[in-house]
Amino acid sequence: MMGIILPVLQGAGSVALALVAFALSFTWPSLREPIAALRTDRARLLASLGLGLVLALSAALVYVTPGVLLRDPLGMLLAVPVAILWLTGGVALVIRGIVLGGAARGISYALATVAVAGVIAGIVSALVTQHGVTDTVTPIGGFLLALGALAAFSLWARAEEPAPRPLVV
Repeated sequence: MMGIILPVLQGAGSVALALVAFALSFTWPSLREPIAALRTDRARLLASLGLGLVLALSAALVYVTPGVLLRDPLGMLLAVPVAILWLTGGVALVIRGIVLGGAARGISYALATVAVAGVIAGIVSALVTQHGVTDTVTPIGGFLLALGALAAFSLWARAEEPAPRPLVV
């Protein structure tokens, strides 16, 4: 009996954390107003860094949770509902990104990418685990997402620079 209850509780905990992470990914712009109302630049900087850290942790939860849920032997039965939930969240974040602008658009697209990548990595990871092969899909996917995030951030930071003038000889 305990062998059945423990995975169910583990799955419920990861789903709860992932839903909190999804909720944060949808509501984080409302947290910017209280940050902007802080009195000092240092307080605003620390609050913004804290918000960025929380967003990074929520993105990690959104990425890892499908793999955690689907590694259980009963997890393959959950594959379709989990995939639908994560893909729905990804599509909602893309639609939200279309409606918003600026940093909110970029973060919405980034979290949508993380959600879709998490579903794909979770399903592939579950299939690999079912066949007794060591799972390297989740860490490699996480590394590629982090690398892509750094590249996207670099491109976004350079978008504000003026275009170089052509050399006239």
